[in-house]
Amino acid sequence: MTVLLKLDVSPLYAQVALVDATWQDYPQWKSGEEQVVFRPESLIDPDNPPYPGFAVATQPDMGPDGPRTVLVEVWTGSEPAGLRCVHQSVLHVGSHGVIVGSELAGTTAKLKLARGEYPLKILVNAETRSEVSRVVFALGEPTLARRADTADA
Repeated sequence: MTVLLKLDVSPLYAQVALVDATWQDYPQWKSGEEQVVFRPESLIDPDNPPYPGFAVATQPDMGPDGPRTVLVEVWTGSEPAGLRCVHQSVLHVGSHGVIVGSELAGTTAKLKLARGEYPLKILVNAETRSEVSRVVFALGEPTLARRADTADA
């Protein structure tokens, strides 16, 4: 197991994300009831992976006792025990790595990853979206990008 990143994030709009650093869009929430979103209108093929980013629903940034944070982690090689898998897919990473956290709240970190397509599991620590205070993005071994239309996205 390797933990590549641990970051306490202010979950503005009750969400945190992992997105390709060069992507100029963001996953779109449709109903607001989703646990994870990944389909933006900007993709050429929004119904099939790989996707350049994922946003995960979390607890709100403010609670009855004041500001809240969400622990966001990126793992490789394995995943932590005791968490619930809410989504599996494939993440596309271009030549500039990924951004993790909440860009709107100003709590992000850039993570350099090798270019490629990564199997991805998203794990959380709660049954309901509004109670999620820990999000783990567990990455598998990358393969080279298959599609020329997303090579640098």
